[in-house]
Amino acid sequence: MVTIDCPTNTTDLINGLFVTINTPDKSFDYCDAYELLPKIQNVFYDVLEQKPYTLQPNSRLPKKKDLDTLFIMQNLFGVYSIGMNRTGDKTHIHLWVYNLHSFSLPYRQFQKKLSSGLKKLKGISKRNEFGVKIIPCYDTLDAEVRRSNYNSQVIIDYVANKDYDTLMNYFASKNDKNFIYFY
Repeated sequence: MVTIDCPTNTTDLINGLFVTINTPDKSFDYCDAYELLPKIQNVFYDVLEQKPYTLQPNSRLPKKKDLDTLFIMQNLFGVYSIGMNRTGDKTHIHLWVYNLHSFSLPYRQFQKKLSSGLKKLKGISKRNEFGVKIIPCYDTLDAEVRRSNYNSQVIIDYVANKDYDTLMNYFASKNDKNFIYFY
């Protein structure tokens, strides 16, 4: 049995947050998932009581200056990957959100509000316990960011390189390799 230490505060989410969103609807396809992405990203801002700079999805990886500006504005960097289940009859969404550690909310309260807000979106399973799965990310990103003296390029490299045994490698190897970004 694997146990995951639960953070006490969002300030502990220094490696970001991994979320999986499933739907019970077999007619929910890639296009439906893509259209849902800005609404998903907006739920994070609602829970944090923040205004997003933009909720426009991007297919282009951000540049260092994009992330520097984003983090100064206390906004979130979201990386999304859309995939199919093993049988190919259902679409799901994986996402990684970074910069939650800039906010100070009790983690359990944040997680509960986030799950509730996501489950209110059309197409997301409301009752299935696996409809929304929220897991703190434990990659070594924070150590790399600190070693670089907080250079945002490290975050871009983490997403772009998709090294083995990272969340980004999992996204690329199990889902659509074309990530969608919010910044």
